[in-house]
Amino acid sequence: MSRIVAVRRSGGFAGLNRSGEVDLDSDDDRVPELSTLVGAVDLAAIAEARPRADGFVYRFDLCGDTGSVPEQALTADLRRVIELVLGQ
Repeated sequence: MSRIVAVRRSGGFAGLNRSGEVDLDSDDDRVPELSTLVGAVDLAAIAEARPRADGFVYRFDLCGDTGSVPEQALTADLRRVIELVLGQ
């Protein structure tokens, strides 16, 4: 099973993409909190929403659980995943 947490942000006014990933089997300082968040997030349970014009869309790969979420539908846990992986 993949132990990678990856986030890709696309869209926005300028259309700039940004991505990052963290290997949960590494000694990265972010691993403990990310491991907890990955266990708490259920991407399938997040209501589908259409992206807003010029809004960001985030593509998540949480150890093999994948999904896309527009920024207005992000949960607090997903926002924290973004902060940890992308440094935002």
